[in-house]
Amino acid sequence: MPFTSAIFVLSITQNYFISIAPLQELELKYLDIRFSNKNVINIKDKADVIILGISQEDYDQIPEPYNSWPWPRSYFAKIVNNLKIAGAKAVGIDLLMSNDDKFSPINDELLKKAILNSRNVVVAGMLDVEAELLMEEGSYTIKQDSYNYRNKFYAVDSSVGIVQIGSDEDGIYRRYEPLAISSVNESILPTFGFALLNKYFGLKSNYISRISDSYFELADRKIPRYDKSSMLINYYGPNGTFEYLKFTDVLDDKDFQTKDELYYETDINTWDDEHSGLLQSGKFKDKIVLIGSTLPEDRDFHPVSFSQGKRKGDNQMWGVEIHANAIQNVIWNDFLLRESKIIEVLLIFLLSFFAFYMFSFFKLSKKINLIWAEVINLSILTMLFVAFYFLGIYLFVEHNYIISIISPIATLIVGYFSTTAYHVVKVRKHNAMIKGMFGQYVSKSLVNELLNNPEKLSLGGVKKNITIMFSDIEGFTKISEKMEPEELVEFINNYLSIMTSIVLEQKGTLDKYLGDSLMAFWGAPLEVENKELHACKTAILMQKKMDELRSTFSTEAARKVRTRIGINSADVVVGNIGGVERFDYTVMGDGVNLAARLESANKMYGTTVMISETTYAKVKDEVFVRVIDNIVVVGKTEPITVYELLGFNKNNEAADKFRIYENYIEGYKKYREREFEDAKNLFQKSLNENPNDELSKIYLKRSTDFILNPPADDWNGVSVLKSK
Repeated sequence: MPFTSAIFVLSITQNYFISIAPLQELELKYLDIRFSNKNVINIKDKADVIILGISQEDYDQIPEPYNSWPWPRSYFAKIVNNLKIAGAKAVGIDLLMSNDDKFSPINDELLKKAILNSRNVVVAGMLDVEAELLMEEGSYTIKQDSYNYRNKFYAVDSSVGIVQIGSDEDGIYRRYEPLAISSVNESILPTFGFALLNKYFGLKSNYISRISDSYFELADRKIPRYDKSSMLINYYGPNGTFEYLKFTDVLDDKDFQTKDELYYETDINTWDDEHSGLLQSGKFKDKIVLIGSTLPEDRDFHPVSFSQGKRKGDNQMWGVEIHANAIQNVIWNDFLLRESKIIEVLLIFLLSFFAFYMFSFFKLSKKINLIWAEVINLSILTMLFVAFYFLGIYLFVEHNYIISIISPIATLIVGYFSTTAYHVVKVRKHNAMIKGMFGQYVSKSLVNELLNNPEKLSLGGVKKNITIMFSDIEGFTKISEKMEPEELVEFINNYLSIMTSIVLEQKGTLDKYLGDSLMAFWGAPLEVENKELHACKTAILMQKKMDELRSTFSTEAARKVRTRIGINSADVVVGNIGGVERFDYTVMGDGVNLAARLESANKMYGTTVMISETTYAKVKDEVFVRVIDNIVVVGKTEPITVYELLGFNKNNEAADKFRIYENYIEGYKKYREREFEDAKNLFQKSLNENPNDELSKIYLKRSTDFILNPPADDWNGVSVLKSK
């Protein structure tokens, strides 16, 4: 039991077989809770990353006519040059520049020259997801942007970083990918942050982090993998934790005049003023400088794990600062280390056995009554929940270590309920009533017989000759689509109740319901004399009852539904099939499959009750039938003859029905004797008498085809069914 519980927990928490989204979201939310218990780290004075934010204040200082986006590229060239002079190690422009400068092509050339001279600039790139998807789907319509990553400067210094960051299923940005793969031009590119780290560590611009089983490797850094493609961002605080400076403060040197400078006719020169200029402060020395928008209308604002409050939206962070956090993590070797899968799996197994034996101890204790045992177990369960909750927070805050919370708690919950279920079953299984097991699918007389012979419920089965029946409602989908759910359930329940009563009255055993289908058999658990005849009687009575039900339907489509039935007699395995704790009395074997195939084959031949040759052999003196075909069902190679059951030979209505098909029966004989002209004429006569007879239509077509194209000499008239 504990081993089974552990396997179950593994299957629902480790994504080996299934992925349960609510559980994954809970795990992620618990990660956010751990961040909320973490103190904000003041890194503005010691961080290696500075952000130049483009805000409304910057727009207000740009003189006309240049104060509309996009600004002249010469501004960015000036920024790059100024930062180079200030000793910045790397500059990342987190802005897409896919079009030519709208003011002058000279501005583009100035930026290209600045990038080449500085050799420390990374431009933003973006993969065209739409084009990527089109490529995967077989289309070759690819946007030009897919090749230049939406940035015309991407090839100037071969320093481009993909700025797209993947969010989790709940939309929160917790992870950062070191690389991105483009199927458009079959290239592997560093992401924006890692392209800047290449510059910082003096690596090649297009250097790609090496990937091992547990790490991404960059320079001498080993970056723990959170999943196959990403690291987990260790946020230092909410939005604004990194130092932000204004774009125009670096732009405003002695050669540039802001709007204020023009208005007041006074040079301010926030960049290179000899007394107070930023250049003199030395704060850009050996830093990575990120340039990005902090304007709400640019929508580069994303929810992250760290929140500065408890209101909705308090966890929003500028995209440029998300990059900054990831970059700083790598520079400082400051990573979140996730509990390994091996440790997590071992913990699940250990907790499963611990929970089972601990909860069992109190349940089995003779000194504690059942109620108090449950109270104690639930109290222990609650305390373990709280312990794991605070342990996870402690390890995260103090050691940057992440343990799973869902898998241990799920293990304890499953352990508690599985232990409870195990002991309930163990106590009650010897007192279980046979009537409770069989009363739903055999008649009361059979239940009474089984009550007197409980050994018949022993696990396993015997090989026995029985008769199996499958039934299904043809055209049920059409009427179910027009029914309200309540009406549909009422109809199915009423139909199955009526048909089940007929089965039980005819000494049959109900096996199971399959939607609107019913499966039953005769000859087990007790012998039934003339079981084949009882099955045929059941089929005829079910058809009559369906005729009565059909007359009560309100729509034309509903009145056209029919019950299809397939019957076969064969040696099959019958008995209580299943596990020690749960088993069903059922039948298995090829004979069962054949009965199901016959029920389905009715649809192809337009018949309602199809019986096999083995069943017919036992009832041929009691019933009217007509041959349907000599067929080979799916999965078999030997042909069998199948018949349509018309009724009993002592029934006048059945006799009249049989006489209607005399031309068909004679036509089938001629067909098998290869006398296709005579067969065609007889089938045509049959159709004249009964225009809706699908079998006559089928054989009329076959005969006509064989007249035009005679079959081979070894033709045996066998039809091979292609579907189940």
